[in-house]
Amino acid sequence: MDDLPVTKCAVKPSYFHVCGRKDPNYDQCIAENIENVKDKLCTGFSEFNIPPNEPLIFDKIVIFDTNDVKLYVKDLNLYGFCDLVVNSVQTNPERLHFDVDILLPQLYFNATYDFDIRLLTRIANKGSVETVIENVRLKAGMDLKTITKNGKKHIFASKVNNVFEIKSFKYKFLDDSKELAQLHSILNDVIYNNQEEIIYAIKSAMEERTSRITISIFNNIARSNYEQIFPEET
Repeated sequence: MDDLPVTKCAVKPSYFHVCGRKDPNYDQCIAENIENVKDKLCTGFSEFNIPPNEPLIFDKIVIFDTNDVKLYVKDLNLYGFCDLVVNSVQTNPERLHFDVDILLPQLYFNATYDFDIRLLTRIANKGSVETVIENVRLKAGMDLKTITKNGKKHIFASKVNNVFEIKSFKYKFLDDSKELAQLHSILNDVIYNNQEEIIYAIKSAMEERTSRITISIFNNIARSNYEQIFPEET
């Protein structure tokens, strides 16, 4: 394993409540901490030099890439994670595993679509689109590990598996001119007939990115603060 990065000092910010591992309400304590720090996803954790993570920016998400139809979403800016609601937390302190169930009431993104389809002739266009996704459920699983280095115990996230449940979405083309009416009609048909594939592509990109960000945030905060954040008792 690579050496852990070293923080400048052990820090316990005022908004973070320490949860004792032997606390009978340990799960609830973790849930309250998540609620307490959710705004920091937007503003950043300045104490740990962690920048804001909203909007989440995706350079390109491939929806379709075949000879007959190509549909990409580019320069996607995703908002709404700071309004998360924690439904439940289940932990196993001995096994160092966390399961968190979260509701995201509304996610919103703006992006550029890049559409190219071959019917009798080739039809292609790039334009702006806004999309709203409501009542998204996120199930997050985190595995932690500890190591002792130079006589000090460190904890880090070794694996995070975020799974989003998206049932539907609403969208609007912002380049709604008469000249594009035919193209938008064709694109609407493609979207309507392939909603599951579109949801899968978007949510897969979200899962990969948010899993990596969760690992990064946790490790930056907790890696050198094991005893401060995970004591047996408070």
